[in-house]
Amino acid sequence: MLRSLCILNKERLTTTLLYTGTLIAFLGSLNPWFMWKIGQLYHLPAAFCLVAAYIVSATQPKPIFTRNDFLLPILLLAAFLVYERISTGSNFNGYVMLLFRLAFFFAIFRLSLPQLSRLATFLCKAMGVLLIPSLAAHCLYLVGFPLPYREARFDEFYDFLNYYFFLVRTNDIFSLFPRFNGYFLEPSHIGAACAFLLFTQHGQWRRWYNVVLLAAVFFTFSVASYVYLVAIIIFNAWTAGKRIVRKMAVALSVLAVATVVTFTYNDGNNLVHDLIMLRLEIDDGEMAGDNRVTGGFQADFDNYIESSDIFFGRKFEVVEFGNAGYRVFFYDHGLVGILLLFAFYFASMMHTPNKRALIAVLAVAALFFWASAFMLWECVYLPFFMAAYLADAAPPAPPLAVAAPDA
Repeated sequence: MLRSLCILNKERLTTTLLYTGTLIAFLGSLNPWFMWKIGQLYHLPAAFCLVAAYIVSATQPKPIFTRNDFLLPILLLAAFLVYERISTGSNFNGYVMLLFRLAFFFAIFRLSLPQLSRLATFLCKAMGVLLIPSLAAHCLYLVGFPLPYREARFDEFYDFLNYYFFLVRTNDIFSLFPRFNGYFLEPSHIGAACAFLLFTQHGQWRRWYNVVLLAAVFFTFSVASYVYLVAIIIFNAWTAGKRIVRKMAVALSVLAVATVVTFTYNDGNNLVHDLIMLRLEIDDGEMAGDNRVTGGFQADFDNYIESSDIFFGRKFEVVEFGNAGYRVFFYDHGLVGILLLFAFYFASMMHTPNKRALIAVLAVAALFFWASAFMLWECVYLPFFMAAYLADAAPPAPPLAVAAPDA
C-alpha cells in the first residue's frame, strides 16, 4: 500500500514539475508583464523543473522520458546556440544560460509521445484559463467600462497602460478598437502563439480552451496570425489525408466575398477594412503591412547582402524600434546561422511517423521566419515540435486517379 502510494506521488510530482517548467518557459518567451522582473532568467526555473522531473521519473517503474532520438537535435541546438552567442558577441552569462536552455530542451526531446500529447493539451488549457479573464476585461474596456490601471514600461520601446488583465500601448489609447495583446507585449506575439498551439489540436478545435485561443487570435487583428491560422487549417487537413482542393476553393471564395463586403460596407469605414485590409494593399510593389524593418535598416541590409559578411553575419545594433523578421536574422547570423537553424528544426522533427506533418510544420515555420524569425522562443518552437509528432500516423495513400487533383 505504502509502495503504491509512493509511486503515485512520484508520478504526480513528475507531471507537476514537467507542466510547471514548460509553462514557465512558454510564458517567459512571451514576456507577460508579471514576468518582466526576471526577464530572460526564466530559463533557470524552467530548466530546474524539467531536470527535477527527469530525475524523479528515472526512479519510477515506468519513466516518461524514454525517447532515444535526442542526440542529433541536442548537438545541433548546442552548435546553433554557441554560434549565436559568438555572432552576437555574448558575454559569459550568455554561455551559462545556454546550459540551462540545453537542459530544458534535452528533457523535451526525451519525453514520450503520449506525455507530449498531454503536455500540449495542458498548455492549451493553461492559456485558455489565462486568456478568458483577459479577453473579458478587454471587451469591457472596449465598451467603456472603467477599469483600474497603472502606467508600465518594458525596455525603452514599449509604453503601456497596464489594466492587469491586459495591456494597451499608450499610442493606441485613442484608437477606436485597440488590438488585443493580453498580458503580453504585442498582438502578433500572442496571436502567433495561440495559432501554433491550435496546430497541435487535430480535430479538437471545438473544445472550450481552443475556442478561447481562436477568439484571442481574432481580437489581435494580426494579419500574420490570420495567415498562420489559415495555413494551419489547410495543412492539418492535408496531414490527415483529406482532400484540400475543395476546401481551398471554398476558403478563397469566402475570402473574396469578405473582401468585397469589407471595401463596400459603409464606404469602407469599418474595423476590418482599417485594421486588416489596408495592410494588405500593394503600393509600389510592396505590401503596406510588410513593415518589418525601418528604412535605415533596409539600406544597411541592401549593403550587407552585397558583401562577404553574408556567410557569418554582422553584429546587429538596435538603434531604432521596428526591425524584425528574416532580414534581421540573416543580418545577425548570416547563411551559416540559417543553415544551422534549419538543420536543427529538421533533425528534431524528422522522426515523426507522418512525414506530411513534418512538411506542414516546416512550411508554417517558414512563414513565421519570414515575419518574425524568433524561432527558438518556447512559445513558437514547442508547438511546432508537438505538431510534428502529434499528428495521426501517415494516412493511407489514395488511388492515383483520385490523388492527382490534390497534388
